[in-house]
Amino acid sequence: MRTLINLFLVFFLSFSYAQELPPIINYTPKIFKADNQNWMISQSDDACIYVANNKGLLEFNGAQWKLYKSPNETIMRSVKVIGDRVYTGCYMNFGYWKRNDTGILEYTSLTDQLKVEMYEDEQFWQIIELDKWVLFQSLNRIYIYDTIDNSLKVISADHTITKLYKIGDELFFQVLDEGLYSIENGAKKLVSDNAILRKSRIVGLFPKGNQKIIITRDAGWFTFDEEGLTAIQCPYQEKYNQKSIYTSIQLS
Repeated sequence: MRTLINLFLVFFLSFSYAQELPPIINYTPKIFKADNQNWMISQSDDACIYVANNKGLLEFNGAQWKLYKSPNETIMRSVKVIGDRVYTGCYMNFGYWKRNDTGILEYTSLTDQLKVEMYEDEQFWQIIELDKWVLFQSLNRIYIYDTIDNSLKVISADHTITKLYKIGDELFFQVLDEGLYSIENGAKKLVSDNAILRKSRIVGLFPKGNQKIIITRDAGWFTFDEEGLTAIQCPYQEKYNQKSIYTSIQLS
């Protein structure tokens, strides 16, 4: 019996130590020498970290920080590393950074190269990759960039686009006052104009078998399929009386 207890204690202690969290290092603006507001983060295959900062694009290799100022010296809103390119979006401009022969990132403006006519004060809040395409989302448009033939398609909306979602090979976005759309063959297709999806901002869209889970900011959780929306009651909603959700992520 004593042997079993000793073995259990050894196993318990080993398991406990294995569950320790990694150390947390705090990097202040004084250290990375940029603004104190960061909007998005992405990581490359070689483990470099890229951050969309108010002052531009921050690069961190684990030892040193480097700041690349925005092409038009405005706030960098979005960043996404895809292969050897770092795609970014800011005020009235989107494009990509690529390392030159000396190891320095150089910027190519796709808006300038492809002569994109933008809305006034347009900014780019999200970047998503799907196969050979890179999608840049502003509040009124989605720009679909073909990395093979260097061409561009544009999806426009009359009202605010809240966010762009990728589920497998499917792309979805919500337009306030209109509903939930998908993107098929470079064009938008209305999926549902349910009143909840028109009026309540979606903050999460995730797969669940043959269904999808939709989380709204203030109207609750739902499953969504061909039959429509079905409300989900979560235990925390009654316990904490939570009224508003800002963002969400799906874990295992």
